[in-house]
Amino acid sequence: MTRADTERIRGHLDELSVIGSDPRGGFSRLVYTERERAAHSLFRRWLDGYGLTTSTDAVGNSFGDLAGSEDLPVLMSGSHLDTVYQGGNFDGAAGVVAAVEIARILAETGGMRHPLRVAAFAGEEGARFGAPCIGSRLMTGAFTEHTLKQLKDRDSVSAWDAAKSVGLQPEQSASARWDPADVSCFVEIHIEQGRVLEARNHTLGVVHTIGGSTRVELTFEGRADHSGATPMWLRRDALVAAAEFISSVERRAQRHATSVATVGTVSVGPNSLTTVPGRVVLGLDVRDIDSERQRELTETLLDDALRIAAGREIVITARQLSDQSPVVLHGTVQNVLAGAATRQGMPFISMPSGASHDAAHLAKHVPTGMVFIPCRDGVSHAPEEHAEPEHIAQAVDVVVDAFRAIDEGATV
Repeated sequence: MTRADTERIRGHLDELSVIGSDPRGGFSRLVYTERERAAHSLFRRWLDGYGLTTSTDAVGNSFGDLAGSEDLPVLMSGSHLDTVYQGGNFDGAAGVVAAVEIARILAETGGMRHPLRVAAFAGEEGARFGAPCIGSRLMTGAFTEHTLKQLKDRDSVSAWDAAKSVGLQPEQSASARWDPADVSCFVEIHIEQGRVLEARNHTLGVVHTIGGSTRVELTFEGRADHSGATPMWLRRDALVAAAEFISSVERRAQRHATSVATVGTVSVGPNSLTTVPGRVVLGLDVRDIDSERQRELTETLLDDALRIAAGREIVITARQLSDQSPVVLHGTVQNVLAGAATRQGMPFISMPSGASHDAAHLAKHVPTGMVFIPCRDGVSHAPEEHAEPEHIAQAVDVVVDAFRAIDEGATV
């Protein structure tokens, strides 16, 4: 069996690191920007060099196709190339580079009966528009042309207009819809974005569940007053109310082992040292692998926000940005991946994913699996994010083995 080339993987990651470097630190390759599009162009150039047929759909998802010897549904792998603000160069990118290496190996060894398709999805991160997995949700029909018009970034630019500005055709988003019957199986390689693999001294995880996420924007409206002339008992300080709510978020989430809740964005107005804050807008992200608890925690936190606001004479409004249920990945695909890891001599653990991924949306339509590799100290969504190319190569070998097993008749 031809093995993954660690140095080639390292080289692709180095090439990608030139795109989107942020002078403040890390990488900012946000969806529907020239930087993200440049990364997609690089992805297609790599695959062109390995003899694949490349394309980009109307909403920015990019693909490479390797023909099979028979007319069968494709075996598919990939991830995303966009980042959060000042993120790292491995979240998503590691999985795309891994998919490129899978394609190279199969192209250079004569391919399979099944065709292979590798993908770089557009806009997996929700950093710019609040909603994650834009490309894969458009592809699977969960998002539509209307959705792109509704989603807006911090500068009030819609996803529709942003897509148009980089040469895409959001008005043709329906053409990006796929037929699930065309796909036999999808497997995504990704960094763990946590510390479980490192703590358990493993370099491979087979994911059984992808956690759900509910994201809400809350606005606290108080009264902006002079900070010197307004006594404490007359204040309607929106920031104090928001701070009390943030403390509640931490306290509530700590009560459940699988729950996490985060206030990741805070905008204060008028944001003046000598003015009592009159308006605060914050972003809440609630996640769990238990869908009932995910929604219960969100409702409890919204009740807390109302109670806190009422007690301080603050007006509060809430707007749901997105809501994704947890997804249990297909046991048959997990079994094939486990068998491949065993044949490759790669010890692994079965584990959940607390983060959302494009795989969660594909799993609603086709057999889907995920393979995790460690990231150093569990750091992700930060400039210090790092994964070892050797670990990516090991995951590639496992997925190539799994695809060949499926090609030879393993059930998914």
